[in-house]
Amino acid sequence: MKKRGLLAMLLIAVMTLLCGCGGMSAEDAQSYAQSIMDASYKGEFDKYIEWTKSSEEEAKELYEGNIDATMQEAGFAGLGLSDELTESYRKLFLDMIKQAKYKIGEAKDAGDKAYTIDVTVEPFTAFEGLQDEVQAAVTAEMTEMTEIPDQNAINQMVFQKMYDLMAEKIASPTYGEATTVTITVKPDSDGVYFIDQTDMTALDDALFPSDNF
Repeated sequence: MKKRGLLAMLLIAVMTLLCGCGGMSAEDAQSYAQSIMDASYKGEFDKYIEWTKSSEEEAKELYEGNIDATMQEAGFAGLGLSDELTESYRKLFLDMIKQAKYKIGEAKDAGDKAYTIDVTVEPFTAFEGLQDEVQAAVTAEMTEMTEIPDQNAINQMVFQKMYDLMAEKIASPTYGEATTVTITVKPDSDGVYFIDQTDMTALDDALFPSDNF
């Protein structure tokens, strides 16, 4: 599974809010950044709803819709997996994203009504060695088979083994050394504040490093 297909689309795409003529204060910028992170990773929408003036239903639909799109991009639809296992993976991805560990720092004036914010993140490392463990589990299963199953049955077996291992690791997550990612909250030409998608992708890469997938 590609890391981009697994995680990047989980980031909530609505990164803007309409700001009053006076602009945004440093405290507002910090609160806004916190709301975006909590909505994107934790599925916590209260502050996000306040800032974006969206409804809770709209926020949840966007969050869960991105999960569905991720499942589609990851190719689950064509694997012939049971509906039960597919739904289990969907819930697993939600659980995984909620394990994100980050701390929003104070917003600093960057000029032109923009603010920079240092976000301290701890990279999720629970899946290190996962491929080798899956391969070992699948090999052990295959050696005991007296008949070779069809491709769908093999897919079901492989992805069930991987799911079991991933669920165990998510239940007891591990993290790497903390690092800092700097993001910018800034207005566009219409005075609408946003966090650039490049910054959000950098956060995602730091929180869930691709070499751990």
